[in-house]
Amino acid sequence: MRIWGVILLAVGLVVAALAGPLRDATAEQQAAATEPGFTDSFDGAVDRDPTYGLNDGLVTRQAGPHRGITYTRVPGMWYAAPAPRPWHSQVNHAAHGGRLSFWLGTSAVRLEAPVTAADGLLTAAVSADPVVGDTTAGSWTSLVLSADRSGSGYVTDKSAVLAVLVRSSGGIQVFHRGRLVAEPAERATPDNNGSFRIRVAAAPGRPSATVQVGAVLAEIQLGEAMPSSTWLHLGAYLANDKMVSTFDDLAASAVGVPVDAIAATQLRYFGYFAARITEAGGNHLPEIKGRTNLNWVNISDFSRYAPEVLEQCAPSSCIVYTGHEFFTGCDQANSPNCDLYPNYRDRWLRLAKVVEPYLSKIAGFYLKDEPYHRGASPEEVAISARTIKETYPNKPVMMVEAGPKVTDTMVVPAEVDWVGFDWYCEPIDRIERTLRTLESRTTETQRLFLLPQTSPLKACGTRPGYQTDAELTVLQRQYADMAAHHPRVIGLMGFGLWVEATPASSLPLTLDVHERLAARILVAGDR
Repeated sequence: MRIWGVILLAVGLVVAALAGPLRDATAEQQAAATEPGFTDSFDGAVDRDPTYGLNDGLVTRQAGPHRGITYTRVPGMWYAAPAPRPWHSQVNHAAHGGRLSFWLGTSAVRLEAPVTAADGLLTAAVSADPVVGDTTAGSWTSLVLSADRSGSGYVTDKSAVLAVLVRSSGGIQVFHRGRLVAEPAERATPDNNGSFRIRVAAAPGRPSATVQVGAVLAEIQLGEAMPSSTWLHLGAYLANDKMVSTFDDLAASAVGVPVDAIAATQLRYFGYFAARITEAGGNHLPEIKGRTNLNWVNISDFSRYAPEVLEQCAPSSCIVYTGHEFFTGCDQANSPNCDLYPNYRDRWLRLAKVVEPYLSKIAGFYLKDEPYHRGASPEEVAISARTIKETYPNKPVMMVEAGPKVTDTMVVPAEVDWVGFDWYCEPIDRIERTLRTLESRTTETQRLFLLPQTSPLKACGTRPGYQTDAELTVLQRQYADMAAHHPRVIGLMGFGLWVEATPASSLPLTLDVHERLAARILVAGDR
């Protein structure tokens, strides 16, 4: 990662055209330098179908008081067009690690929080390679600041108050409200990586802006006051499908409130049930590490323990299933043979010893899934929770029950810290009524979880609302909205993905919502 250095700015400096080497910068410009309040290194994202890393790993790759800011793919065209397919813009592609890359033609992305001023200056900077491996092509990359979020991201869009275009050859053009306002005779020189550092800066309320590309520096007269906030777009114009453009080290003076922020600020956890069930069922922890911080993991395989799986958990992010250690005969609903193992304590201690080297990866321990639904008694559930607490008193114990069993008579043991329920294929109003019942059956110190359905399930049959990617997207937002009205709910744990072998690539809209939810939840949980 290359650190954004000093932005050289003198709003009052008059430069006739894009010219003037960096070494000629005045002391006044040096004094006006400002450090960025927001950065994105584009490092570490998982570039995988269907979201291709665009909003993956935001909490670790971004820095600043406000981070976890998502992006949206926009046409980046000079005419009305649909948003590009997800693979047209990717982050951390294997061939372009730690970069945002554009493929297969013209498109753009928009930062989903306005860029705002800090210390009286609105600034943005990014390193761009217009065509990887080429320094003669006419294809280009662009940094666009728009007054309107709905702008296309193209340099000549009427909403663009300042747009900088840099060609592979080093040619530069600057646009304002669709008009070309500067075009230098001098070409910029790329750095050793083939990239040009593009910097723009302006004082809100002033009718000018400073543009710098490499060592080429100029002040641009805008003819109108620079707004106090703008929407940032990064885009690429590629002449053929063999060309690739890349961006790195985005920086801005500051960012405002993200448009996809969720109201449920008390939420601290987002993840998935069954991130790892058995060796045969697959281990999905590597693909979700950047957008989750609490995942259900089973390491008690039929033939052996698999504690090495926990190495792939982020710190304090996996909740380990213990149901196989405590209960037997609970494979069916309301089983009359569901009981604690006679040697449950020894079985638990064996598991506890195996996971001890990985305690820093473990968020807590998960009791028998849906214990009352499967026939366990309140006394047996309490014993299992108490036994875990005796060994690891500082690790939360989590209990999840089937929705129909959450009744006015349900008993939640005092040793349980986190409580949730699952009930799929059901209307959201029934889920909320059940949540209210659960609130009445738990203490103020016990925290609650919701388990939204995240993929089509056979149990839903053909019921509308639970089948398509678009329908499931609505459901995810409904669960998040519900959590916003119930302050004791601290997490969402999605159910269904992988359980019935649903390919993640078939749910692009749902996973896009998950990444956006995770971005805000993980930021809150990291404070």
